[in-house]
Amino acid sequence: MVVNYCRPLLKRKENVLLGKLWNLGVRYECYEVNDSKVVRNLSTRVVSDEEIQCLANGLDYGLIPKRVDKLMIANNIEQFYHRVTDITQHYKEFTNELKEAGAGAIVKSDVRVLNSKELTLAADLRSLTQSFFHKANEFRQQNNKLDSNEKNYRAILKKLREGDSIIITRPDKSRGIVVMNRQDYVNKMLTILNDSTKFSFLLEDPTIKREKLLNDLLKRLYNEHCITDQFHCIAGATGSYPGRLYGFPKIHKENVPLRPVLSSIGTFNYGLAKAPSQILSTIIEKKNMIRDSFDFVKEVRTLSKDFSKHRMVSFEVSSLYTNVPINETIEIILNSLYVIQPIPPIMKRDDINELLIFATRNSHFLFDGKVYDQIDDVSMGSPLAPLLAEIFLQEFERKNSSLLQELGIVYWKRYVDDTFVLLNSQFTTKHVCAELSKCHPSIQFTSEEEDPVTRTLPFLDVLVRRKPGADFHTAIQICSSKNSLHKEIDFIRGLCAKNGYPARFVNSIIKRQLNLQKSTAPPTPIETTTDTVVLRVPYFGAESQIYGKRVTAAAAKHYPLKKIRVVYDVTDRIGRGFQLKDSIADEFKSGVVYEATCSICNQAYVGQTLRHLKTRIHEHILDLKKFLPQTATVKPSTKSKQRKEKKQQETKTTIKYTAPLTRSKTGKLPPVVVKLNSVDLHNLLDQTNLKQKNENIRIPKSSITKHYIATNHTITEENFKILHNEQRKYRLKIKESLLIITRAPQLNGTERSMPLKIYPDGLNTNEQM
Repeated sequence: MVVNYCRPLLKRKENVLLGKLWNLGVRYECYEVNDSKVVRNLSTRVVSDEEIQCLANGLDYGLIPKRVDKLMIANNIEQFYHRVTDITQHYKEFTNELKEAGAGAIVKSDVRVLNSKELTLAADLRSLTQSFFHKANEFRQQNNKLDSNEKNYRAILKKLREGDSIIITRPDKSRGIVVMNRQDYVNKMLTILNDSTKFSFLLEDPTIKREKLLNDLLKRLYNEHCITDQFHCIAGATGSYPGRLYGFPKIHKENVPLRPVLSSIGTFNYGLAKAPSQILSTIIEKKNMIRDSFDFVKEVRTLSKDFSKHRMVSFEVSSLYTNVPINETIEIILNSLYVIQPIPPIMKRDDINELLIFATRNSHFLFDGKVYDQIDDVSMGSPLAPLLAEIFLQEFERKNSSLLQELGIVYWKRYVDDTFVLLNSQFTTKHVCAELSKCHPSIQFTSEEEDPVTRTLPFLDVLVRRKPGADFHTAIQICSSKNSLHKEIDFIRGLCAKNGYPARFVNSIIKRQLNLQKSTAPPTPIETTTDTVVLRVPYFGAESQIYGKRVTAAAAKHYPLKKIRVVYDVTDRIGRGFQLKDSIADEFKSGVVYEATCSICNQAYVGQTLRHLKTRIHEHILDLKKFLPQTATVKPSTKSKQRKEKKQQETKTTIKYTAPLTRSKTGKLPPVVVKLNSVDLHNLLDQTNLKQKNENIRIPKSSITKHYIATNHTITEENFKILHNEQRKYRLKIKESLLIITRAPQLNGTERSMPLKIYPDGLNTNEQM
């Protein structure tokens, strides 16, 4: 009796103590995870228990960073300030004036005076950020002293990364860790790529060529006013690179085949695949669509009791994305836009057709250092793939609507490639599935029936149970009773405890979600113009949360209409060093801050580019070559040689006078009569042209060229290196500005490429940049 009474008190006390330990950086391990099911070793390498213990945390398990990245934090807070105060608009004015004034100039916009509100916020944010630098570093040092696991984990991971004999990845459609021999992984991927009907090997990388073709097409459409500024901005390609193919092992299948996954972010047609979504969304019908589990539960609960007499079946389309017929789907889209819709788009039919082909085909990728082209079906990883699949399946349902009724289907709802069907009991599932598979040669269906004993059928995250003469009931993720809800919450608590989350933190999240569910919906407020501004903060325990709250409060005090959203980033994870994707060569990387250093005097130049680094280096070298002296090894061209020989053969121009030069009565000299032959005229023309060319004085555009003119020191391609990567243009400009001010490179003409407000004087030079 006493024990039962005291147990809740002891549990609360334990949670309080665990919370205090967590805030101090001590992680209390409630369970030791050493389950062979979590880590599956398919390689010939022997994985020790200590290594299994480390990997069992998961590839997403966060580690305390080795150092506080001041540059990243300063970049985040600088961009946050620019967005909150809306001085991002001022940046456009600054860049325009900088272009007109030239490098090295201090333009009017660069010295824009901040008002009192902006100055106060800038000072507050700098003070909070400087304090966070100190607190985060203390947290890092303290955690490394108190938690020995961090040091052990890093040593284990370093050992696992040594050599190149194994790969460590996650399995397909489940959580866990899989260890494989690298050669086995490569061979299985090559088995997929050897299908000549779907893939072809390319001798050279067509990225730059295809990027140019796409940009030329978009430029023409933009000049013809067929696409908007927004469409042109989203669809345009700059500094793109090939997709990268990798695979996830299907451990639930025999021989563990791989499911190919294509990372298409950053490819030349990735933006184009996202751009037409607004146009294509107008032809999507929502009659048979299901958005998510909540939408499905809401829909099923509206069904009458009469539907309970029918049998529950789920039909799924096999490998939908790789089997969508592209040409047919594009034709469906064009007919919908130009035939069915009363008002067709401004763009011509042929132009949309060409854009869709660009977005869906011509998708090349890297694997194991080689370039391949996908020549059939919709490109894997394309943002347009789900939309095309939906359009194709809706047309399939429209054409076969009468057949569905004839086959005894009384209810049909679909989520992507999976359907929930109520079937008349007089029809067999096998027969209906076979008939559906005959409707189109590109798609095949598989089926799953309700359990005959429990009369349940899983669909999405919902378990649907059929009761004759009653409504449908749902359980699991969408809990329909207090009993199932408590079971789900207990499961979540146990799962979080096994993964090292403190009980107080978990309970606070559960409580917040339950309060949201219980609270009645507030009245719809009057619409006000609010702008959401995101602040990204690297996670250093409670110190990061305190910093996020203080920055939010400081911004809300001066700009109450701004909605602040803080995102905490885990910058170092267990899986960070186990990448399956092919690496991109430095010269083909884009969105970089680079440094060029003179090998003779060590003077440096810092710059940035969103294009390929190779392109930017070529521009620097090309400008430099204009001022290099011609060496003896450079042979003159055939045309210049012929012109030189012709001039040597020609006689000099002579002027003949018909009479002696005497003054007339007016005091003026008589006019001079000049006789010129054709050769003389040609020589005079040549002299005039040369004079005009000499008048065009060459002005060096690159700071590297200016350095050569001043010192006669040449900087070559080998003297360039990448300092940092950043794909977003605005953040790239801020990062370059911080590095220019902090590193103070001698060859930079401008103090900054963007006005900085939080750190106008840069960061401390003793930090690693």
